[in-house]
Amino acid sequence: MTACGSKRPLDKIIGFHYTNPESYKSMQDGYAYGKTGLIPIKRFAHLGIGGLPDKAYDGVVEGLLEPEPKSWLANPEFPYLWNALMHDICKRDKVMLLSFQILPEYEAYIVERAHIERELYRESKGQGAPTRESMNQAYMRYWESRVSVFDYDGSYSVPQLSMWSSVPIDKLHIEWAKPTDEVWKRIIDNNW
Repeated sequence: MTACGSKRPLDKIIGFHYTNPESYKSMQDGYAYGKTGLIPIKRFAHLGIGGLPDKAYDGVVEGLLEPEPKSWLANPEFPYLWNALMHDICKRDKVMLLSFQILPEYEAYIVERAHIERELYRESKGQGAPTRESMNQAYMRYWESRVSVFDYDGSYSVPQLSMWSSVPIDKLHIEWAKPTDEVWKRIIDNNW
């Protein structure tokens, strides 16, 4: 809200999504899923996680608000976070970075990924392995951390974009496409 009580104007917010050429081709022709565009496929929460609303098990588009967010690259609490993310992405010969404007009609939220990461890092910090109950609680906090991208104030330590909406293919912009080896070299050279 502004000082006179009106809502602030919607800022132009850009989302970023890492992918590969094969997946991008499917976004173009709809081959893999019968739909074109960047579609919500990966579940927000795995089916084995208990106690969440049904919507939490729906597919989402995951992304970031920056191509290389410092909070992911150099997070002292989660020093291997960026490497783990990029390891999951760099499984093909090439990596692509897509961008898109997040429109008000998209069901787009920022969530605090740290809730999940703290559970995943427990054992390495000498706190024992995560339990089913502790993971359920972490996912509940993760779910409850959802805030509209247009209301997000920048306060999360590991902000992650989660969208329950598709992005049409004509709204996607290719930022770059690079060989995986080049992406890994950048990770190593910059101590990501």
